[in-house]
Amino acid sequence: LFSQQHGMGIPSISIMLHELIKLLHYAKCRDVTVIRIGTSGGLGVEAGSVVVTDTAVDSSFAPRFEQAVLGDVVVRSTELDKDLAQELLACSKEVPDFPTLIGRTMCTYDFYEGQGRLDGALCSFSSEKKVEYLQRAYAAGVRNIEMESTAFAALCGLCGLKGECSC
Repeated sequence: LFSQQHGMGIPSISIMLHELIKLLHYAKCRDVTVIRIGTSGGLGVEAGSVVVTDTAVDSSFAPRFEQAVLGDVVVRSTELDKDLAQELLACSKEVPDFPTLIGRTMCTYDFYEGQGRLDGALCSFSSEKKVEYLQRAYAAGVRNIEMESTAFAALCGLCGLKGECSC
C-alpha cells in the first residue's frame, strides 16, 4: 500500500505518475493497481456523491488524451478498468453516507472557462450557453468534472497498470 499526493491539473499528475511508474519499474513491482482519489464538481448528481470513473473524457466528451510530443499531437486512450470500477462500486455499499455511482469524468485544462464557470476573471459565454454545454455533457454520460483524469487514464493504460479514478 502506498499513498502519494499531487497538485492540480494534468502537468502535476503527469510528473507524479512518471516518477511513480519509474519507481514501480525499478522496484520490480507487478500486478499493481493505482486508484486516484480526487475532488471534482458533480454534474446532475446528488451533492457529496462519489463518481467512480468508467471512462475519462476530454472537454469534447471524447475518450482521449491529446499531448504534444516533439511537436506532434499524440492521441491516447482513456479507458479505465471496468472490473475495478465495479469492485469499487460494490465496496461503496458498505458506506451508505456516500452516494456512489459509475460515470464518465470530464477532464478540462482550466478551472473556470474550461468547466463552464461564470465567475472567473474572464467569461466568453452566456449562462444559457453554459447550461446548454453542461446538458450536452450530461447526455454524453459525464457525471463529474475535474482536471487530471485523462492523463491518469492514458498513463495507466500505456504502462499496463490497472487504474481507476474516484472523485
